[in-house]
Amino acid sequence: MIKILSFMIALSLPSAAQADYFLWQDSKSGLTVTFPDTWKQQTNMNPATIFTIEGPGNADKPVCKINASSDKRYTIFPAEYGDAVQRVAVSRDFWQKYMGLYDEYTLNKIYDGAGLGRWNASYARGTWSLRAGDVVQLRRGILFASLYYDTLYVVECSSLNHAYETWDYDFRSIIKSIDFRKMYHEKKTGDYEDFLRGADKLFWAQTGPEGSIKY
Repeated sequence: MIKILSFMIALSLPSAAQADYFLWQDSKSGLTVTFPDTWKQQTNMNPATIFTIEGPGNADKPVCKINASSDKRYTIFPAEYGDAVQRVAVSRDFWQKYMGLYDEYTLNKIYDGAGLGRWNASYARGTWSLRAGDVVQLRRGILFASLYYDTLYVVECSSLNHAYETWDYDFRSIIKSIDFRKMYHEKKTGDYEDFLRGADKLFWAQTGPEGSIKY
Protein backbone atom coordinates (compact mmCIF):
# COMPACT_ATOMS: atom_id res chain seq x y z
CA MET A 1 0.00 0.00 0.00
CA ILE A 2 1.51 3.31 -1.06
CA LYS A 3 0.86 6.27 1.20
CA ILE A 4 0.83 9.78 -0.20
CA LEU A 5 3.48 12.08 1.23
CA SER A 6 1.42 15.04 2.36
CA PHE A 7 4.39 17.29 2.78
CA MET A 8 8.08 17.18 3.48
CA ILE A 9 9.63 20.43 4.58
CA ALA A 10 13.31 20.98 5.34
CA LEU A 11 13.61 22.50 8.80
CA SER A 12 16.74 24.15 10.11
CA LEU A 13 17.00 23.04 13.73
CA PRO A 14 19.81 24.09 16.07
CA SER A 15 22.18 21.26 16.96
CA ALA A 16 25.86 20.60 17.34
CA ALA A 17 26.07 19.57 13.72
CA GLN A 18 23.53 22.14 12.45
CA ALA A 19 21.77 19.30 10.68
CA ASP A 20 18.66 19.80 8.58
CA TYR A 21 15.53 17.81 9.33
CA PHE A 22 12.57 16.70 7.27
CA LEU A 23 9.00 16.85 8.56
CA TRP A 24 6.72 14.11 7.21
CA GLN A 25 2.96 13.71 7.66
CA ASP A 26 0.78 10.72 6.82
CA SER A 27 -2.20 11.91 4.78
CA LYS A 28 -4.60 9.36 6.30
CA SER A 29 -3.81 9.19 10.03
CA GLY A 30 -2.31 12.66 10.42
CA LEU A 31 0.76 11.27 12.20
CA THR A 32 3.85 13.46 11.92
CA VAL A 33 7.53 12.65 12.38
CA THR A 34 10.80 14.50 11.83
CA PHE A 35 14.10 12.91 10.86
CA PRO A 36 17.63 14.03 9.82
CA ASP A 37 18.11 14.79 6.14
CA THR A 38 20.89 12.19 6.06
CA TRP A 39 18.18 9.53 6.43
CA LYS A 40 16.30 8.50 3.30
CA GLN A 41 12.71 7.40 2.92
CA GLN A 42 12.28 3.84 1.64
CA THR A 43 9.50 1.77 0.11
CA ASN A 44 7.19 0.26 2.73
CA MET A 45 7.42 -3.52 2.81
CA ASN A 46 3.94 -4.43 4.10
CA PRO A 47 0.41 -2.95 3.98
CA ALA A 48 0.36 -1.87 7.64
CA THR A 49 3.57 0.16 7.32
CA ILE A 50 3.02 3.85 6.59
CA PHE A 51 6.59 5.10 6.92
CA THR A 52 10.08 3.64 6.49
CA ILE A 53 13.45 5.40 6.60
CA GLU A 54 17.02 4.14 6.43
CA GLY A 55 20.06 5.78 7.99
CA PRO A 56 23.30 6.63 6.18
CA GLY A 57 25.36 3.80 7.69
CA ASN A 58 24.83 1.10 5.09
CA ALA A 59 27.17 -1.27 6.92
CA ASP A 60 25.07 -0.89 10.10
CA LYS A 61 21.68 -1.02 8.33
CA PRO A 62 19.80 1.39 10.65
CA VAL A 63 16.06 1.45 9.89
CA CYS A 64 12.98 3.01 11.48
CA LYS A 65 9.44 2.12 10.46
CA ILE A 66 5.95 3.01 11.64
CA ASN A 67 2.91 0.75 11.35
CA ALA A 68 -0.66 2.03 11.69
CA SER A 69 -3.72 -0.22 11.81
CA SER A 70 -7.36 0.26 12.74
CA ASP A 71 -8.36 -0.94 16.23
CA LYS A 72 -11.72 0.35 17.51
CA ARG A 73 -12.20 -1.98 20.48
CA TYR A 74 -11.60 0.69 23.12
CA THR A 75 -13.08 3.84 21.60
CA ILE A 76 -15.90 3.71 24.18
CA PHE A 77 -13.49 4.76 26.93
CA PRO A 78 -12.79 8.44 27.67
CA ALA A 79 -9.25 9.79 27.70
CA GLU A 80 -8.70 9.33 31.45
CA TYR A 81 -8.75 5.54 30.93
CA GLY A 82 -5.88 5.71 28.45
CA ASP A 83 -3.26 4.27 30.80
CA ALA A 84 -5.50 1.34 31.80
CA VAL A 85 -6.38 0.61 28.16
CA GLN A 86 -2.70 0.57 27.23
CA ARG A 87 -1.89 -1.94 29.96
CA VAL A 88 -4.70 -4.23 28.79
CA ALA A 89 -4.37 -3.90 25.02
CA VAL A 90 -0.68 -3.24 24.42
CA SER A 91 1.66 -4.97 26.84
CA ARG A 92 3.70 -8.17 27.16
CA ASP A 93 1.33 -10.46 25.23
CA PHE A 94 1.16 -7.91 22.43
CA TRP A 95 4.94 -7.75 22.11
CA GLN A 96 5.32 -11.51 22.14
CA LYS A 97 2.83 -11.75 19.27
CA TYR A 98 4.49 -8.90 17.37
CA MET A 99 8.01 -10.31 17.73
CA GLY A 100 6.73 -13.71 16.66
CA LEU A 101 6.82 -12.33 13.12
CA TYR A 102 10.59 -12.76 13.24
CA ASP A 103 12.43 -16.08 13.07
CA GLU A 104 14.12 -15.78 16.46
CA TYR A 105 13.77 -13.06 19.07
CA THR A 106 14.58 -12.08 22.63
CA LEU A 107 12.64 -9.40 24.50
CA ASN A 108 15.13 -7.83 26.89
CA LYS A 109 12.81 -5.26 28.45
CA ILE A 110 9.12 -4.35 28.40
CA TYR A 111 7.84 -1.24 30.14
CA ASP A 112 4.23 -0.11 30.57
CA GLY A 113 3.52 3.54 31.23
CA ALA A 114 5.71 5.02 28.50
CA GLY A 115 4.57 7.65 26.01
CA LEU A 116 4.44 8.07 22.25
CA GLY A 117 3.29 11.31 20.68
CA ARG A 118 0.51 12.68 22.85
CA TRP A 119 -0.54 9.32 24.28
CA ASN A 120 0.24 6.34 26.50
CA ALA A 121 2.50 3.65 25.12
CA SER A 122 4.30 0.41 25.83
CA TYR A 123 8.05 0.29 25.31
CA ALA A 124 10.24 -2.70 24.49
CA ARG A 125 13.83 -3.57 23.68
CA GLY A 126 14.92 -6.72 21.97
CA THR A 127 17.09 -8.60 19.52
CA TRP A 128 15.90 -10.70 16.61
CA SER A 129 16.96 -12.48 13.45
CA LEU A 130 15.83 -11.21 10.08
CA ARG A 131 16.20 -13.62 7.18
CA ALA A 132 16.39 -12.65 3.52
CA GLY A 133 17.06 -15.76 1.49
CA ASP A 134 20.30 -17.28 2.76
CA VAL A 135 21.31 -14.07 4.56
CA VAL A 136 20.56 -13.74 8.28
CA GLN A 137 20.81 -10.41 10.09
CA LEU A 138 21.03 -10.29 13.88
CA ARG A 139 19.32 -7.02 14.76
CA ARG A 140 18.79 -5.05 17.96
CA GLY A 141 16.10 -2.46 18.38
CA ILE A 142 13.82 -0.23 20.39
CA LEU A 143 10.04 -0.39 19.92
CA PHE A 144 7.01 1.63 21.02
CA ALA A 145 3.31 0.79 20.62
CA SER A 146 0.36 3.09 21.33
CA LEU A 147 -3.37 2.57 20.85
CA TYR A 148 -4.58 6.12 20.33
CA TYR A 149 -8.37 6.27 19.96
CA ASP A 150 -9.06 3.95 17.00
CA THR A 151 -5.56 3.44 15.61
CA LEU A 152 -2.75 1.19 16.80
CA TYR A 153 0.68 2.66 16.10
CA VAL A 154 3.85 0.57 16.32
CA VAL A 155 7.28 2.17 15.92
CA GLU A 156 10.34 -0.01 15.39
CA CYS A 157 13.89 1.35 15.10
CA SER A 158 16.76 -1.12 14.76
CA SER A 159 20.22 -1.76 13.37
CA LEU A 160 22.61 -4.66 13.17
CA ASN A 161 23.25 -5.84 16.72
CA HIS A 162 26.90 -4.78 16.93
CA ALA A 163 26.13 -1.20 15.83
CA TYR A 164 23.07 -0.40 17.95
CA GLU A 165 24.76 2.00 20.38
CA THR A 166 25.92 4.10 17.42
CA TRP A 167 22.33 4.74 16.38
CA ASP A 168 20.50 4.82 19.70
CA TYR A 169 20.50 8.64 19.88
CA ASP A 170 19.08 9.00 16.35
CA PHE A 171 16.44 6.36 17.08
CA ARG A 172 15.30 8.13 20.24
CA SER A 173 15.23 11.53 18.54
CA ILE A 174 13.07 10.23 15.69
CA ILE A 175 10.66 8.46 18.06
CA LYS A 176 10.43 11.49 20.33
CA SER A 177 9.40 13.69 17.38
CA ILE A 178 6.31 11.58 16.56
CA ASP A 179 2.89 13.10 17.18
CA PHE A 180 -0.70 12.13 16.40
CA ARG A 181 -3.68 14.07 15.15
CA LYS A 182 -5.65 15.18 18.21
CA MET A 183 -8.67 12.93 18.83
CA TYR A 184 -9.61 13.64 22.45
CA HIS A 185 -10.99 16.84 23.97
CA GLU A 186 -9.60 17.98 27.31
CA LYS A 187 -13.06 18.27 28.88
CA LYS A 188 -15.08 15.13 29.53
CA THR A 189 -18.86 15.07 29.74
CA GLY A 190 -20.76 12.92 32.23
CA ASP A 191 -19.53 10.12 34.44
CA TYR A 192 -18.39 6.72 33.22
CA GLU A 193 -18.74 3.24 34.62
CA ASP A 194 -15.48 1.38 35.32
CA PHE A 195 -15.85 -0.79 32.25
CA LEU A 196 -12.26 -2.00 32.54
CA ARG A 197 -13.16 -4.09 35.58
CA GLY A 198 -12.99 -7.62 34.22
CA ALA A 199 -12.00 -6.37 30.77
CA ASP A 200 -10.55 -9.76 29.89
CA LYS A 201 -14.12 -11.10 29.95
CA LEU A 202 -15.86 -8.14 28.34
CA PHE A 203 -13.69 -7.90 25.25
CA TRP A 204 -12.73 -10.54 22.78
CA ALA A 205 -9.77 -10.72 20.46
CA GLN A 206 -10.42 -10.66 16.72
CA THR A 207 -9.60 -14.37 16.52
CA GLY A 208 -11.99 -15.56 19.22
CA PRO A 209 -13.03 -15.31 22.87
CA GLU A 210 -9.49 -15.29 24.26
CA GLY A 211 -9.59 -11.94 26.10
CA SER A 212 -8.50 -8.55 24.92
CA ILE A 213 -4.89 -9.00 25.98
CA LYS A 214 -4.57 -12.07 23.75
CA TYR A 215 -3.89 -9.85 20.78
